[in-house]
Amino acid sequence: MNLLRIRYFVEAARHQNFSVAARNLFTSQPNLSKQIALMEQELGFQLFQRVGKSIYLTQAGEYLYEQFKELPDYCAQAIAQATALSRGDVGSLSVGILEGQDINRALNDRLDAIHSRYPELELQLERNSFRNLRQGLESCRYDLIITLSFELAGQTGWESRILQRQNGAVGVCRKNPISQRPDLSLADLAGEDFVAISPEESPGGYAHVAAKCQEAGFTPRIIRMASTLESMLLCVETGIGVCLLDSNTRLEHSDAVRMVPLPGNNDCDVVAAWMAENHNPMVRRIAAELSDG
Repeated sequence: MNLLRIRYFVEAARHQNFSVAARNLFTSQPNLSKQIALMEQELGFQLFQRVGKSIYLTQAGEYLYEQFKELPDYCAQAIAQATALSRGDVGSLSVGILEGQDINRALNDRLDAIHSRYPELELQLERNSFRNLRQGLESCRYDLIITLSFELAGQTGWESRILQRQNGAVGVCRKNPISQRPDLSLADLAGEDFVAISPEESPGGYAHVAAKCQEAGFTPRIIRMASTLESMLLCVETGIGVCLLDSNTRLEHSDAVRMVPLPGNNDCDVVAAWMAENHNPMVRRIAAELSDG
């Protein structure tokens, strides 16, 4: 069974009319009927019932149509992508970037270098939340996501590369008197109200907060679980609570918040992640070029 016959079958099944299908496929009706008959002969069962001038899918035909209906378009897209790659025309790449992250000078320089090296590549960049990035990657909305390393925990079928190593940090609103303590550490915050990312939004992020506080000798008193990273940053800015986060958010530039680095906390590296089943070579190539080596 070849792709031509499958394409003819799908078009005929979609319209249940050989004349319309033949016209859409730019072929003659006798040729389309011949290809369908050969396909039925090869399969050993009928795909269509002929009643006068009308045709109807058999039960077996309906099942095959449901299985095959996306195949011609999928194959055409795959062939177009392979053709583009063979001549160096790399097309587009969809990249999701975690909200609240500061695209620093180093990463900007790498993006500029990629634009220079691949001027024909269209990089589609979009900000999104932890959960939407995960779901977007697995649904193929994104080819690549830029997120934090604790998001990799428990994921299967992902590949990743570190883009930037960084320590975690604790954020404290400057209205809170404890923010004035000279040598502020995580252990000093044992009695403070915490805000944290919700476990639904980021299971790895929520577990990260609990683990680091336990290492510091206490269980955090979490009074607010934020549904997005941006919401959590806002809670810190307005003094609702303190939080653990990475050291590369917009709060680094906020006069309202004191950011205290946590040395040795390496669970917050910036990473690029992609699905292992994504065979577009540009995904791994771009991830490598965004990496710090």
